[in-house]
Amino acid sequence: MSHAPTGLPFARTEVLADGTALVTIGGTWELNHPLPAIVIKGDRAKVVAEGLTDFDSSLPAWLYANFKNVRQLDISTLPVRLQSLVQMAEKASSDHAQSDHAGLLETFGNWGVESGGSWARAFEHIGHTALGFLRMLVGRAKVNWGDFTLQLQTAGVDALPIVALLGFLTGLIMAYVGLIQLRQVGATVYVANLVSLAMTREMGALMTGIIACGRTSTAYASQLGSMNVSQETDALRALGINPIEYLALPRILAVTLMVPLLAVFATFIGIFGGMVVACAGDLSIEQYLTQAIRAISFKSFMVGFIKSIAFGFIAAWAGCYRGSVAKRSALGVGEAATSAAVLGITFIVIFDAILIIACQLINGTGIAILWLNPP
Repeated sequence: MSHAPTGLPFARTEVLADGTALVTIGGTWELNHPLPAIVIKGDRAKVVAEGLTDFDSSLPAWLYANFKNVRQLDISTLPVRLQSLVQMAEKASSDHAQSDHAGLLETFGNWGVESGGSWARAFEHIGHTALGFLRMLVGRAKVNWGDFTLQLQTAGVDALPIVALLGFLTGLIMAYVGLIQLRQVGATVYVANLVSLAMTREMGALMTGIIACGRTSTAYASQLGSMNVSQETDALRALGINPIEYLALPRILAVTLMVPLLAVFATFIGIFGGMVVACAGDLSIEQYLTQAIRAISFKSFMVGFIKSIAFGFIAAWAGCYRGSVAKRSALGVGEAATSAAVLGITFIVIFDAILIIACQLINGTGIAILWLNPP
């Protein structure tokens, strides 16, 4: 490579007999001057100075950018100050890579510690809630019964429109999909069995529990989180009142009572939604209702009813728990509301899956417990 004009930075390369790339640099290296471009081949290089009049930070930056992937770099003939700057750049890059690696490990470590602490706090809250229920039964808990009445209204009656809408659409969709498949084998009459049994045993309770998580859990997390921010819970403790008993118990009790009733309502609305589709196609109203009544048994009803009780408790507890441990800031309250819905839905689905598997195992051994395994 030929020399650049006088005063401008230049660099020329050649390959020595042993394969080392020899790079000769010179001129005046300043940030306002265009820097030369070179290509380094191989893993060994040596840099020498020839006519190097002056340089600023652009030269060590250029050297690092072009030689950072070279395994053996010889800069021993360069000015001492330039060697020091290049070595500092290499050390800073190495420290940054190590800090990134350590940061990843630290992130996983912190995640593990935080997860363990969250589970510990969750079980502790469940224990305090159970103890509060026992104290309530013996008349020793200070429960806000006025709040209980209000929660019956907000968690139950106010949820009827959304439960009715989603229940109707769920039954309608199941009937539509079922008709498409059953029509191929000439068994469209059994679409009533499909819709009624699915709504009674599974979808009524599951759908209502998820609605409770979306409506009620987030509301409770926001309410209790805001009370934490405004130090209302601290004031209750200062008065000798347990916040879990006074604030959480009426909410959990109200939702646990209302979700089963909403689930029954959703079940009948879903069966009606399936009837709309079925009777618009191949079945009469009499045929549909006859098949639906035959399909629903008391055992199937109890399965869905017991599930709905558990789902209501989980939804209410998730909101109260996340609200009680929310960070004392506006951001913390928002995070608590979001995590309450996620926690509640996750626990509901997990509990539902465990209960289904348990029912199958129990049914396989011929044991009947609480009618959870109807034939």
